[in-house]
Amino acid sequence: MALNDDYLPCKSYAGHEADPKNAGFTVFQDKKTEKYYFAFVDSVGNVLLRSEGYIDVKSRKNGIASVIKNKEIAGRLSVEKDKKKFFVVLKAGNNKEIARSCDFSSELEAKYAVEKIVSKESAVEATSIATTSNILNSLEGYLNVGEYLDKARIWDSYGITGFVKFQGEDNKYYFGVYNPDASLYLRSVGFEREDDRDNAFDLMESTILLEENYKIENLGGKYYAVLFEENEILAISPDFSSFIEAFVTTPGGRPKETIGTMY
Repeated sequence: MALNDDYLPCKSYAGHEADPKNAGFTVFQDKKTEKYYFAFVDSVGNVLLRSEGYIDVKSRKNGIASVIKNKEIAGRLSVEKDKKKFFVVLKAGNNKEIARSCDFSSELEAKYAVEKIVSKESAVEATSIATTSNILNSLEGYLNVGEYLDKARIWDSYGITGFVKFQGEDNKYYFGVYNPDASLYLRSVGFEREDDRDNAFDLMESTILLEENYKIENLGGKYYAVLFEENEILAISPDFSSFIEAFVTTPGGRPKETIGTMY
């Protein structure tokens, strides 16, 4: 991705007056270039997107209108990498770049910016971390989170693990996966037969660290990390209030150095 476009340094976009006609935008003219710029900012003024320079106010106005229109269209926002830096880039339908974020040191930070730029539902589509498969249609068959906790953990040849297997009060068979702080990471549905539960557990254990086997699903306004295999759900997380909170629990969102030591 070329970085020699007509963008100012990120610090040049901070602290300008709000655009009275477009909420969330600030506008200014740069004294050195004599061009007109805008920024799309969050509620505390952090720059989410910045514009290139426009030769007049009317052209800048059209640029702002283009951001408003295109940021809500799935696929128009993308996370791109240049060397070791990541950027959020907004493009129009003709693939022309409209605006760009400041740089981020990680892909996760850039994806979080995408969520702030658009609605949460649009961000899921734009970042392509979760697909729109509706693989999680209900919570039927799952216990409440607390019912998976405080169970006897499984021991293996290396010692105690973060896995549990148990029989619920409904006489069905379940498994769970704990985080290092003993909170719940993943939970299974209830199985009528113990052998069926154990087969699902074995498949879960073989896929739990594969980030491509996770989707983030929105169900009833809550977000869930879903571990799956060929569209069969193996386990789901507790609920989260935002897409990013669910995503950072998965191998794709965890710091790489912790992934191999989780369970």
